[in-house]
Amino acid sequence: MAKKATRRKTAAKKAARSQPTRKATAKAARRRNAARAAASRSTRRTAGRQPAKTTQRTKTARTTGKPARKAAKKPQPSAMSAAATAVKGSVKGAVAAVRKRMPGGTTSIDAIALLEADHRRLEALFAQGEDTTERATKERGALLQALTAALTIHEMIEEKVLYPALKEYPEARDIVLEGFQEHHVADLIAKELQGVSTSDEQWGAKFKVLKENIEHHIQEEEGPMFRTARGVMPADRLELLGARMAKMKADAEAGR
Repeated sequence: MAKKATRRKTAAKKAARSQPTRKATAKAARRRNAARAAASRSTRRTAGRQPAKTTQRTKTARTTGKPARKAAKKPQPSAMSAAATAVKGSVKGAVAAVRKRMPGGTTSIDAIALLEADHRRLEALFAQGEDTTERATKERGALLQALTAALTIHEMIEEKVLYPALKEYPEARDIVLEGFQEHHVADLIAKELQGVSTSDEQWGAKFKVLKENIEHHIQEEEGPMFRTARGVMPADRLELLGARMAKMKADAEAGR
């Protein structure tokens, strides 16, 4: 009996010792289960949000109408192609000049020949203005008025007829855009010059700046621009453009 009682006491002591360990093990198990459940919920939430983002992107694309891919840029002409066009234009210009000098040559005037004639007139007016002094106030005033009127009409027929037609060709696009900007700068200088007294010493200096600006513009046109125009445009189209420009110029000079 005594031995049985001792055994019972020993078993009770062992059970009492193991109780905290079991409790700790159960608590650790509960923590692991809670961590797994939290990870599972996070995964489900992330998976649930992803289709929403995709749907949102799809809706945005449909609403804005933007294409998925950017449009390819237009190929730019190579330097060799531009040079070949310029050479071709030079040859055509030389041929056109020879034909006009020959007996029975064409009497029609193309757009480039018309503009070159305008350039010579502008150069003559600038030469007259450069020879004046502060005492020639009336002469300067009349000269500036004639120069401004000729320049305005010249720019108008270029910007409304030749430039838009020439801009269609990639080889000429950049130089046409430069032409528009050079016209704008010349207009600003001419407007400032009109605000300066013809007896002021600043008039001559500003007149010279305008002259140099126009001379540079003429060089750009009669060089790269006109060579390119003759290289890309057939002769009959240049003649049609010339006829339109001549009529527009005549109407403007007549005040119509």
